Amino acid sequence: MSTNDLIKRIHDTKAVSIWNRKTGPIFWYAASVPGPFYVNTELVIGADLSTALLKKITEIVAETPTAAARAQKLETLMMDAFEKDATYKNIIETMVAKTREEFPEGSFAVISGGERRDWLFSIPMAKLMNIRHVYLFKNGDYYCENDLKQGEIALHVADLINNAASYFDAWLPILDKAGLSCVGTACVNSRGNVGVDRLKANGQKVLALNSIDITFFEKSVDAGMIDTGTLEEIRLFFKGAKEWASAYLMGKPELFNAAGIDAKSFERLETFFTKDPWGLKDAHADFFAAMQAAIKARKG
Repeated sequence: MSTNDLIKRIHDTKAVSIWNRKTGPIFWYAASVPGPFYVNTELVIGADLSTALLKKITEIVAETPTAAARAQKLETLMMDAFEKDATYKNIIETMVAKTREEFPEGSFAVISGGERRDWLFSIPMAKLMNIRHVYLFKNGDYYCENDLKQGEIALHVADLINNAASYFDAWLPILDKAGLSCVGTACVNSRGNVGVDRLKANGQKVLALNSIDITFFEKSVDAGMIDTGTLEEIRLFFKGAKEWASAYLMGKPELFNAAGIDAKSFERLETFFTKDPWGLKDAHADFFAAMQAAIKARKG
């Protein structure tokens, strides 16, 4: 899959969604701050397919008592989808080809993937490369069909690198518990530099098929996927989130839809207008007061 084909696929599947700045609503990130785009990397294999696979993964993990039986069911699930869906297969084959280019032969002995989204990519990659797969579970357990040797090297395969919290909080400690070291990671998308830089500083090599940065959005304009107005907005967001919010959000309550957004988004909206993390309140006091009134009205 070429770079342009991947960019088109990312937009077509909403693996990266861009808000409508004229009508809203804005996207809310986990840190309770707004943003103009949202990344759902798993959608790159197709919304219907990813939804079905993640639902089945959840069921398998919850209902299958032993790790061995779980792993067998997960492998069957992924490889059946891989064989039946040409685009899914193409994405995995592209990841394998790039991995072979970036990581010398013999530089890792196993591929690891973390519950749940990583498995969409790590399981078929391991099968295609004829390498053992290590399942990393959220409860801290791990499983490999074949015995692991102390000191073996793993390549971790993921859907997305954002701030790399899951690596440092879960996956790297589990690999260490298993007696494995991690040479690096291969992923579909990286978002920003924070997570990538953390991993590199920790000694891991990072391979991303695509980086959600300003270059991605510039290429998206060239490919006809977004217009120049959207690019300029996102360019301002990358330059400074406070400046972006001042230019595009302040004084426009309709873009927040405080009365109608889902509960999680409302909680993040309330946190944002209560804590004012970007220091906007002094310059937009009337708007903050109006939004706090809207928040109070919704809460009754």
